[in-house]
Amino acid sequence: MIRKLLTVSIVAVSLAAVACGGGGVDQDEAKKIQDHATQVQEDAQKTADEVRAGTKDAEQAAKEIQEDATDVANESIDAVEDADIPDEAREQLEAAQEQMNEAQGQN
Repeated sequence: MIRKLLTVSIVAVSLAAVACGGGGVDQDEAKKIQDHATQVQEDAQKTADEVRAGTKDAEQAAKEIQEDATDVANESIDAVEDADIPDEAREQLEAAQEQMNEAQGQN
């Protein structure tokens, strides 16, 4: 379940990044989201190392990573919600957010 949520989150972030790059979103906001996504990725790697070392519980680590990834995905989706993006991209973002919400509700 967590893997599904992370996958959906990554897809949403990727779609939003494409939209941000297209000029539909304020570039300062896009940079802030990109920086946050980079930090989440770095934190996830550190957490994975801690789990491998036995210093962190795997279930708790997965929950933390899930929350961080969901935050970035939601920030990304919110940033492009009112932006001037193609309808197809907007539909994909809405579908990704719906899947993310469904996956999160099943945890």
